[in-house]
Amino acid sequence: MKKFLRKIFYKATQELYEQITLLEKQLDKLKEELEELKKPDIVVDLIDDSDISSTPKSVRINYYVWEDWQQFCEYNEDYSKKQLVSMALKEFMEKHQ
Repeated sequence: MKKFLRKIFYKATQELYEQITLLEKQLDKLKEELEELKKPDIVVDLIDDSDISSTPKSVRINYYVWEDWQQFCEYNEDYSKKQLVSMALKEFMEKHQ
């Protein structure tokens, strides 16, 4: 009788472990999908300037704004910093004209 109960307990424990492992994988996948949904929809609407050589620009920026900007750029690595800063300036100018 003890052997029978041990077998049942072992099998139940093994099944629970497999279900927990499956749930953990599904949870990880859902977390990744949620992170993708949290990303803002950025539309880069700029005149193509690829035929013009870029020149570096220098501006002074608030330290904390710059730190936030760096994190923002890392989070939105699908876009170049040139694209992001260009769109940010363009949207600001359009909003305040």
